[in-house]
Amino acid sequence: MKRKIIVGSILLLIFLNLSFFVIGYLSYLDPKLGQFQIESVVETNKFLTLNVTPSLNATKYEVKIKKDDQIIYEKEESSNEILLENLEAEHNDELEIQVLAFNKNNEIKESENTYNYVYKDASFVKDQNHLVSKDQDLVLNIDGFDSSEQYSIQVFYGKKVLYRGSVLESQAVIPYDAIKDYSGRLTAELYNKSGRKISTFTFYLNTPIVGKMSLLEPISPFSSRWNDVTISFSGGTNANHFYLELWTDSQKVQEFEVFPEKNQIILPANLLNENTLYQVVLKAVYEDYFEIAEQLCFELNVGKKETTHPVYVSHNPTFIQKGTEIRLKSQTEDATIYYTLDGSDPTSSSMVYTNPLVIYQDVVLKTYAVSSNRYDSDINTYSFQIKDKTPVIYLSPSNQYDNYGVEGSGYTTEKDMMNKLADVVEKYLKNAGFLVYRNNPNGDINAWNAFSNAVGADFHLAIHSNGSTNHTARGIEIHIDDATSASLSIATNIYENLWQIYPGNANPSYSRGVKYSYGSLGEVNEDYVRNGALIEVAFHDNMEDALWMVQNLEQIGQNIANSIISYYN
Repeated sequence: MKRKIIVGSILLLIFLNLSFFVIGYLSYLDPKLGQFQIESVVETNKFLTLNVTPSLNATKYEVKIKKDDQIIYEKEESSNEILLENLEAEHNDELEIQVLAFNKNNEIKESENTYNYVYKDASFVKDQNHLVSKDQDLVLNIDGFDSSEQYSIQVFYGKKVLYRGSVLESQAVIPYDAIKDYSGRLTAELYNKSGRKISTFTFYLNTPIVGKMSLLEPISPFSSRWNDVTISFSGGTNANHFYLELWTDSQKVQEFEVFPEKNQIILPANLLNENTLYQVVLKAVYEDYFEIAEQLCFELNVGKKETTHPVYVSHNPTFIQKGTEIRLKSQTEDATIYYTLDGSDPTSSSMVYTNPLVIYQDVVLKTYAVSSNRYDSDINTYSFQIKDKTPVIYLSPSNQYDNYGVEGSGYTTEKDMMNKLADVVEKYLKNAGFLVYRNNPNGDINAWNAFSNAVGADFHLAIHSNGSTNHTARGIEIHIDDATSASLSIATNIYENLWQIYPGNANPSYSRGVKYSYGSLGEVNEDYVRNGALIEVAFHDNMEDALWMVQNLEQIGQNIANSIISYYN
């Protein structure tokens, strides 16, 4: 029995020793960091020292000091007494100090607190002139000057001391004779009575001056889709370095050197975030003399990344004459169009469209378009069929009798004016041999769609004019169901041709384009009408637009009719 007790005790001791060994070994492999705090900032031996309580298993500490949420000082130290060499701020700056502890595995623990510290030392006023005038002493103003303190100043050219002196008042005077034989950057350093450097000021003598800059392009504020931005400027002479800064919400998010060609810089889209407002700063610098750099800035509002407009065709595919030349287009001007003629989906390895395609037989054309800094377009399919047919067009002018035009323009109601416009379109279509049907102005959309389908309309065109909440909008727009709708091509052709005669076409903001209703408009919804579009000719509540419609009904109607005729012939 006694032997069993002895053996059991030995085994227990072995187990406990093994447990302690395992625990110790695991602790060695993964030493956990202990909690710690920032205690104080004190002046010791010509330095400011940051004291933190030790963190168990810490191998190093990293300190970050911020002013107005911007990091102005960083340092790593193995000791929990961290010397803040060369920490400088401006008198009465409110600083926030944060400390991280690291173990040997580079795991991190933050201090339990942040430490707020007010920089009470005197400092040079930083917004004074950094250029020294010839034959004049340099006078440096000091903020927070304390007459009970004993300040001294030294001036350096590189590491060479050009001047030493005491500072007895809130202005330090450096004799011009002490610096006159030097050119470039000189540095003045201010010391307290302990000999600790508390402030630095750089100034320049006999230095090339960078010329004033002016922004030529873009005009600030500037809004754009997510895209490259071209920056053009004048001035900046003598600068041999240029830097761009991007700021959002008062935070600098990017800084990089750029290399202008003929005073022009391209800001790449890949450096910009979508739907973001930026302040862009361009700095022109001689050498690294940032204090006397010139700069210009502008506001840049970056929108979303857009999709390349789909490919539309110049002629109707459902019935076409043999030998017809087909042009492929995208409303995205710089788009590259890829296509196939064998029914397969096109890729970037497919044929590139350069010249019109001639249709000699039934063929399935598939297309898509790509352009820089945009998503690729949808794939559109056009099944061309060689056959003869008389085009059937259904015109559906607005029946909105209570939408009045702007007073004094001569525009009566939308119902009255759009029916008059439809009369013109109908006349030219019939003269071209088309079969034309009209809606009943006293009916409703369900009856119109049913009638359109009953007569087998090849194209259903609803004709309207527009209005805006503040009566300030202008322009043309045309609605289809989506980017792959059968009506894409004819609607885009109508829009492009009408835009050519619109009086506001010099202003891109009036180009409202082809819009997608995604099922919300009954007369273009492909569940109800197989090939429909709704055009908003212009804004009847805007004087310029209303006058254009009143005075040019014949021209507008003929233009719309000609677009339809050319599409089907």
